[in-house]
Amino acid sequence: MIDIERSARPTTIKDLKGLVVSRTVVLPDQLKKVAQFAFERPEEMAFGTIKSISVSCGVAPQTVLRLAHAFGFNGFRDFKALFRAHLRNIAMD
Repeated sequence: MIDIERSARPTTIKDLKGLVVSRTVVLPDQLKKVAQFAFERPEEMAFGTIKSISVSCGVAPQTVLRLAHAFGFNGFRDFKALFRAHLRNIAMD
């Protein structure tokens, strides 16, 4: 797995999807499950907890945190802020 440098982390959901699609970041299967969940249910990522998301994905809570780190985020709070911003943008359109 390749970790993104903190300075190069995605600033939008579109950027995040682009990293996955371009295979810039190679994700192990467990992280792929969480990433897929995130793209399919951004509201859960925005407002859920590490525990609730891990239960929904059938992975350990640490896996959710590892996904955030893989994309260059300092922690889960920073990662979920990306999804909150995405939902705010949708609501404003």
